[in-house]
Amino acid sequence: MATIKFILQSKKSNSTIYARFSIGANQVYKRKTREMVNPENWNTKKGSIIQRSALTKDDLQKQNELISTLNKLETFILDQYRKRTETEIINGDWLEEIIASYYSGGRKFEQLDFIENYLEHYKTDILPFRKYKGKPITLRTKQKHLTIIEKFQDFLKSEKKRLKVSDYNITVGNRFVTFLRRQHLSDNTVGKYLKYTKTIFKDAKIENIQVNEQLSEIKGFTMETPTPYLKVEELEKIQDLLIINERLEQTRDWLIIGCYTGQRASDLFRMTPDKIVNINGKEFINLSQKKTKTPVLVPIHTEVKKILNKRNGNFPAQYSTNLESSKTIFNDNLKKICKMADIDRQEYGRVFDEVKKHYVFGNYPMYDLASSHICRRTFATMYYSKIPTAIIMSVTGHKTETEFLGYIGIDNNTLSEQMYSYWEKLESKENNTELQTKNVN
Repeated sequence: MATIKFILQSKKSNSTIYARFSIGANQVYKRKTREMVNPENWNTKKGSIIQRSALTKDDLQKQNELISTLNKLETFILDQYRKRTETEIINGDWLEEIIASYYSGGRKFEQLDFIENYLEHYKTDILPFRKYKGKPITLRTKQKHLTIIEKFQDFLKSEKKRLKVSDYNITVGNRFVTFLRRQHLSDNTVGKYLKYTKTIFKDAKIENIQVNEQLSEIKGFTMETPTPYLKVEELEKIQDLLIINERLEQTRDWLIIGCYTGQRASDLFRMTPDKIVNINGKEFINLSQKKTKTPVLVPIHTEVKKILNKRNGNFPAQYSTNLESSKTIFNDNLKKICKMADIDRQEYGRVFDEVKKHYVFGNYPMYDLASSHICRRTFATMYYSKIPTAIIMSVTGHKTETEFLGYIGIDNNTLSEQMYSYWEKLESKENNTELQTKNVN
């Protein structure tokens, strides 16, 4: 039978009270509590406070509080022993952990039941060691997780009660979505954040923390994203534009390279002469895409070759060593160039509102929507149906045809309509063949 007795090991006026825990012969463990007492007020035989009545009001309160604390600590230790798991080793270290957990609000795994504690634990003890397909996740992915955790921690402050991991169900997930939307985040960002929370909370099972049975039903979502792109004739107008400003000329060259290589800004601005390789007499740009780590071999189009020749074999100068700064400068200059070229057709898209500090969706002139994303979309759209989709995807780095078609805004109706053009081509070929046969005969 497990028993607790509190003892003193000192005769000093302020002696530390120890917990003596016994579970059998040769299984007696002793560790400090955080309580202190004067030995004159201690009953050594009973292992308890000598209750005195002739005390001041303050001293009587302190005496009663100490008695209550020791009673609660005894109950807590015995309860933890009764609830022990088969794998727990009961020794002095175990007792020390139990005493510490009493003062800190519960044992570590019990504290982790609460979402705010679990999220902190996730940041320090799970996230740094996460892997994807056997490899450590990228710094960018870790930063996404940290951003989502920060958002969720802010959300918890808005809740009326302290939530446990097991409380995270569809209803709480919906409240989190509402909280995020009030921050004027795009629906795609909100949907992505919701999706990642499921990933984060699923890992609670590793710590034997109870998760809600609805967790698997919490799903992220995406909304249709505007896909503005330059038409071939618009790109030609920009190419023919007379530009005397060196920075704008630099931007036009990067735009042309982007539209004929189909790469994201993060890969576009990493292009240097040393990435050019010659294979069987043909030149390619050899890249490993920064976002997806997908290796791509990009053929050098004649328009790109013209720019390299103009610059003595070099790509245009970099705007900055910081990618985000480079994108900002490129985007600002790109809008100016498109306006100079009268690229003003109305398209649905988003524009950042400097007053409200968030993006606003609506119909805007094309030059207001121009950004670095336009390069990759222009490339994909320009060559779609002219070059086999698989070949275009090998350059853009898309993994599936569904993903690619969604990227350029092609739906099933568009695909169905394209059947007519293919039928017309086939019928035209068949008619030509029949005509040639008749002529021969």
